[in-house]
Amino acid sequence: MTGMSAHGDFVRRVLIVIVLVAIAGLTLLVLSSAASLFLMIFAGLLLAVLLDGVASFVSERTPFPRGLVLGATVLGFLIFGVASFWGVGPRVGAQLSEFVDLIPSAISKAEAAFREYEWSRKLLSLTIEPKELLALGGGVLRPITGLFSGVFAGVVNVLIILVVGIYVAASPRTHVSGALRLLPVSRRPRAVEVVAALTHVIRRWIAGRLASMLVVGVLTIVGLLIAGVPLALTLGLFAALAAFVPYVGPAIGAIPAILVALTDEPVKALYVVLVFTLVQVLDNYIITPLIDQKTVSLPPALLISAQILMGILLGAAGVLLATPLVVVIVVLVQMLYVQDVLGDHIRVLGSGDA
Repeated sequence: MTGMSAHGDFVRRVLIVIVLVAIAGLTLLVLSSAASLFLMIFAGLLLAVLLDGVASFVSERTPFPRGLVLGATVLGFLIFGVASFWGVGPRVGAQLSEFVDLIPSAISKAEAAFREYEWSRKLLSLTIEPKELLALGGGVLRPITGLFSGVFAGVVNVLIILVVGIYVAASPRTHVSGALRLLPVSRRPRAVEVVAALTHVIRRWIAGRLASMLVVGVLTIVGLLIAGVPLALTLGLFAALAAFVPYVGPAIGAIPAILVALTDEPVKALYVVLVFTLVQVLDNYIITPLIDQKTVSLPPALLISAQILMGILLGAAGVLLATPLVVVIVVLVQMLYVQDVLGDHIRVLGSGDA
């Protein structure tokens, strides 16, 4: 009887483990399938913070009510987007088409330049054949060109982000109050502080990113024009968009410019590297600190690791939103664990107060 009882306990434990593993697997499956939706909602909340920040800033300094300012802000963004598309879109589209045609020639010239040296010829013979290199180059650059050519491919996702962002920005107190009702009454004041800190740090992060994108785009276009690199407008706009992702983005933004320079004159590729290096030095060490002395900054290793992990799990959208997600997680850990649980009095990310 004792043996049968022990056997029954063992079987029961095995079944419990199987059920727990199955539940965990189903949870991960649901989360992975809904990850894109979560990312879109998070992107919508980032947009809401941006719109709310602009509306609050203007309404506090003018006699206009917040609702009117918010509506004017949304309308202004839409008009700016449409005007930019109609004004710059055709020129960018023409340059993009030319850039796509230049890709095979650029890769061939890069390979020819590489084979001028003995060590590089050995390296190529051990790694990738020329035809494979050409195919690889096309595969790597296809997402880059698709960034412009597939503007309308993600229209549904954009609409979801816009709806979430506008509705939350229109009545932030209503949405926050509804979420706070899920917490115990005693924890609601602290939750309000956490929400305020998150809103503050995200506003600072968005402001820093927008400023960085503007600076990188303008300086890159000017630098490429001075260097005589073709397609300067398109390459500068891509560099500005890539600058939204810290550290990884600038390196990605330089790749198309280097390839285009190789098709014109190989020496111009060195000019492109010099331009992008100078732009990043000016942006990271001079311009951005002057714009905001309290710019939100995190360790590069943490951000790069998060970008790689999010890229593997969720693709390009994960890379784009990895940094703001890390900012949110860091603030939550600092306030809810380090301050509340450990009792340490630390300066929260993005805050000037200790």
